[in-house]
Amino acid sequence: MAQADTSIVTRLRNAILKICRYPRGCRRVSDIMARYLIPSIPEKEGKEMYKTLGDLYDEHVFNSANNYFDSQAPFQLEDILISGSVNEGTHKINLETESMSDTDFMLILKNIKVTEEEQKKGNLTVKENTAFVNLYLTDEDLIKMWADFLETSSNASYERSTKLSSMKLKERFREKYITYGPIFTPLANEDVEDVDEGPSIAVCSKIPGNAVTNQSKIMHFPLAEFDFVLAIKCDGWPLCAQEWLSRPRCWPNQDIVQAIVECGFHIVCKRSSEGDFRLSYSNAETILIQNLSDLQHKTYRAFKSFVNHYKNEWSSNIKKIICSYHLKTILLWYCEKSDPRDWTEERIVGHLLSLIDDLISALKERNLPMYFMPKYNLMEQLDGSTEVVEKIVELRFNLHSITEAIICEEPNILDWMNFLFNLSPGCLQPFKKGIEKRNFDPKDFLQNIYTTENLYNEYWINAAGKIPTRNDVQGKRAKSILTGPFMKYMDKCCKSMNRIYLNKPVKEEDENEN
Repeated sequence: MAQADTSIVTRLRNAILKICRYPRGCRRVSDIMARYLIPSIPEKEGKEMYKTLGDLYDEHVFNSANNYFDSQAPFQLEDILISGSVNEGTHKINLETESMSDTDFMLILKNIKVTEEEQKKGNLTVKENTAFVNLYLTDEDLIKMWADFLETSSNASYERSTKLSSMKLKERFREKYITYGPIFTPLANEDVEDVDEGPSIAVCSKIPGNAVTNQSKIMHFPLAEFDFVLAIKCDGWPLCAQEWLSRPRCWPNQDIVQAIVECGFHIVCKRSSEGDFRLSYSNAETILIQNLSDLQHKTYRAFKSFVNHYKNEWSSNIKKIICSYHLKTILLWYCEKSDPRDWTEERIVGHLLSLIDDLISALKERNLPMYFMPKYNLMEQLDGSTEVVEKIVELRFNLHSITEAIICEEPNILDWMNFLFNLSPGCLQPFKKGIEKRNFDPKDFLQNIYTTENLYNEYWINAAGKIPTRNDVQGKRAKSILTGPFMKYMDKCCKSMNRIYLNKPVKEEDENEN
């Protein structure tokens, strides 16, 4: 029996360790390229190409999002950041159904920022033991500029009676979004959620047609969901969260704490009876997740996979009982109190079970202190959790079921390789042509890109009756910028493949290059 138990534990441990290493702590595509792709490429030409690609993609995302804002002050875009599960490296991807969890974007407003001095003056007021705030404008120029987005507060003092309205900001964004259309796929069918008191504007985007052309699948992940959150940058650290800066902890160290303070924080448009905005510690959470060890991050993904796999069996109302922010909060508290030296492969199963235990305790006691503001209980209003607790407890002692959840929810490296090879129709053609001609040619790889582009155009004509043209100018510019670095990189790769796989002699000039 002991041997059987050992084998079950070993299988669970292996399932956790086989979880792929996903980019984390990245706010832009260029961050992903710089931290996770470029360092693994030996050729300088490849490094330059992928850096250019990342920069162009970031530029495209910003320019696309900028269309949802005005060209003149005040309602303008300062920056757009990836946030949520994609930023954390915990987004859920199902390669078989080609579906994934939603992508969150934080849209930073231009022409307004909260300084540390304004915090001290009371312009950013926080109701005790909550994460909700009101932002009062006292500067006459700002009041005049933001006049269309203000409302008068009956509870404020005479000096601070004019506050910014989160609802008016979200309503303007939704209006602009519907007018301009989808952010990434101009001809997609979209459902834009009505403005409510939540922090985001949710958008569901669906690619038309069956995504097939010439018997090859061309459009993958046909359904995409986006959450757009409007945010205002704040300098320093919230006055109501000073306790976090100095409390005793095993993790993170003081250097990380200092880096977090220097990055500042945000307030986002989430309204409640306690305030018009909510404090957002997205910057801090990004840095903390980025500083997790690989073992900690794999355990975090395993924890989320376990919950995601079974949650709909626990309750039909599960979204109102457990959310991803609860799981992240549990993870951060656990990492803070555990010695980083205890995170070893041998103990990784114990860490996962401890996270599940902490979830059970939080649900049972209806008490989960916010990580940065412990006096604020995230589960204070929780209802209907008793039955959920019983079902989680039952699974907690079934290691086989936990293992199966992780295996089902997490694509392994072979799954990813097979998917990537089939991602673009004909992606292997330049390699086949090179073998047939006994010469790998960079022009064949460039031609394959043009062929793929034609297939996309064919798909759009069949599915929507026309080809998207909204981004033609930017697309042509990006293509002209990227072609040079691409050809330099492929020339280097083709010379290497000709030498290694086709036994072609190295020319003298190539030897000098190396």
